Amino acid sequence: MARLQAPKSPLDLIDFEKQGGLVPVVVQDASTGKILMLGYANREALRLTLETGYAHFYSRSRRRLWMKGETSGNRVKVLRVDYDCDSDTVLYLAVPEGPVCHTGKYSCFHNTLHDSTLEEMWNLIVDAFRQARVVERPGEAGLDKYLYIVNPLTDNIPPPSPLLQSLIAEYLASKAGEGLDKVVSPEVLGLPIASLVAQKLGLPLAIVRERPFPAEGWVEPFQSGYKKGTHYVYGVSSGEKVVLVDDAVSTGGAAASIIEALRRNGVRVEAVMASIAKPQYGGVERLESMGLPVYRAVDVYIEEDRIRLVQPEAGWTVDLPRG
Repeated sequence: MARLQAPKSPLDLIDFEKQGGLVPVVVQDASTGKILMLGYANREALRLTLETGYAHFYSRSRRRLWMKGETSGNRVKVLRVDYDCDSDTVLYLAVPEGPVCHTGKYSCFHNTLHDSTLEEMWNLIVDAFRQARVVERPGEAGLDKYLYIVNPLTDNIPPPSPLLQSLIAEYLASKAGEGLDKVVSPEVLGLPIASLVAQKLGLPLAIVRERPFPAEGWVEPFQSGYKKGTHYVYGVSSGEKVVLVDDAVSTGGAAASIIEALRRNGVRVEAVMASIAKPQYGGVERLESMGLPVYRAVDVYIEEDRIRLVQPEAGWTVDLPRG
């Protein structure tokens, strides 16, 4: 019985002959998951990539080998090389050391031919809120009562679909300006969406705590619509530009206290982002009066017999029975 011969080299696993000696190479950012570029490699380009740890390609127009960043300095460090089921396409999981596109853009894929993500996000939000329930809580800050809405987006009850969370994070991240240093978020309920936004932006996430830690930071009291306490701000430095991401904006009290603490310590807050907002409690207006845009996927209005959902960018409205 004949024995199978093991490949002499990892390169023998790749079928270069199917497309005349070349294979397509997809480059994916290891941090954000975004596709950065598509190139081509021959056997030598792939060998150099494996040996040096930096992305090499074969230029079909110039008919020569080249290393990404050899003139611009924006090299691409390759962490892992995968190949597809037909062994004729390669994926570089990589860390870019600067903009990948020759135009100076982060990714070569910065043009859009078709986009239905907003409609898909909205449809999933409406479906998620069919399971929402309203709970009356004692009010704070002058409110007789506070109508808390238990829902998949802010409480993970029931857990939202990964697609919905990803679409909301992508939507919020698309509103962020350039030159940001960090994403800042209050701990607990804001962390799931803030983590996703930070990942999509490729930025560190600084968490504002509600209890002290043995680290240098700033202390700030806060009062929201239904609770009060103290914020401890860690991991943010004077001179940095940040966005504040939370699960929800209602009275805006907690967010305002964080923003004020950041500003007093020389941090520039560019925007506030949240999965939902409840404008009837005045938080959106309060934060906008501080000179900040408030980006959110959905506005939620709790009325006597219904829950009204509004997509603030598109203006779409849906009324659901109040549970």
